[in-house]
Amino acid sequence: MKSNMYELSVRQWNPFVGCLHDCSYCKPSFQAQLKRWAKGKCEYCYHFKPHFHSERLEQIMPRTGYMQFIFTCSNGDVAFCRTPFLRAIIERIKQEPDKNFLIQSKDPATFSRVKFPSNVILGTTIETNRDDIIRKISNAPLPSARIEAFKNIEHKLKMLTYEPIMIFDLEQMLDIAKWIKPAMIWMGYDSKNCKLEEPALCKFKQLHWELSCMGFIVILKTIRQAWWEKER
Repeated sequence: MKSNMYELSVRQWNPFVGCLHDCSYCKPSFQAQLKRWAKGKCEYCYHFKPHFHSERLEQIMPRTGYMQFIFTCSNGDVAFCRTPFLRAIIERIKQEPDKNFLIQSKDPATFSRVKFPSNVILGTTIETNRDDIIRKISNAPLPSARIEAFKNIEHKLKMLTYEPIMIFDLEQMLDIAKWIKPAMIWMGYDSKNCKLEEPALCKFKQLHWELSCMGFIVILKTIRQAWWEKER
């Protein structure tokens, strides 16, 4: 499947599938999409349970151009992938040194388990800098824990995703980018109308402007007014 999450993704490649973070906004997006595909094909995929598809390690990988990548394990979080199988995924990637791969996790501490080759972009999601907000919608590690873990991962190519954006503190979000030094940042609002605690559009634009002025490559996704601004 071609990814509908990142426009620079040339393909989703899912030798591992599933996640237990239970993020509320994932259910009508990633999980709903996977249910439509997996019905009658794979019960574990249908229920989003962590599991492996070893046969997919043999799939042919498409070419990637400048800034493009193959979104690896997009239908899950590799934090729940057993280390031996994660190593098998990495060994398959090493066979394609001229192609770029993205591996993303909401528990970036998991990246310390293996050594990733230079053609892998490591990413994490930071919806907000505020831990109290995330506690309401997800079992994933809190933003403060993700940030600290990701800072300590030694890898050249990193990516941040400020999406789905939730109410935030401007200076802290700018500091996160300074600490991580990502090769690119993706920003956008929730695309599935989950009624998250969203910032006003003017504040979103201010964050985008400040990040761009700092020299970061910022790629915009779903841009709109916060849902509560529309209902005023």
